[in-house]
Amino acid sequence: MKNLRKQWHLTQEELAALIGVTRGLLSMYESGRRQLPTPASIRLAELHLLLQQPSTSKIQPAVLLQRQQAQQTKTARLLNDRAGKAAMEAARAARLLDKMQQRYKQLYQKMLLIQATLPTAPTDSLQKAALLHMEVTVIDAMERCSPARQAWVAYKLATSKALERAALNAGKLIKGA
Repeated sequence: MKNLRKQWHLTQEELAALIGVTRGLLSMYESGRRQLPTPASIRLAELHLLLQQPSTSKIQPAVLLQRQQAQQTKTARLLNDRAGKAAMEAARAARLLDKMQQRYKQLYQKMLLIQATLPTAPTDSLQKAALLHMEVTVIDAMERCSPARQAWVAYKLATSKALERAALNAGKLIKGA
């Protein structure tokens, strides 16, 4: 009996409930201290036969089927929501990356103009001071949209797109199940 219980991956409590005895009695039956009563023996044999039938593996208990369907619906909804959020994050990252790239090009051109004008500005002049101030301001602005920061936003864009694809693919698996 213990071998059957182990083969069926049942605890003593579970098998005892299935054959209609207490866990303590089942323990005594397994250890050979008591004889299994006839009704429990019949029930054990019925369970064994039930699991031997090939059609049993195709049977889905209604409760299990309902729970699985509810879980699939919930999971499909969560995956769909996650795909939507990832799509919004990807769109936001794409817009940000585009703005950063455009801004960096503008600032780079401005820096070229400043660098070209600086050598011609008279020393200790108001023009030179203004150009040096502009240079510092442009450098600070360029750091906020630097290629390194653009790479970080591109990474966020790629991961958001990957999350969206993964959620959509998982949703297809759920629908196909």
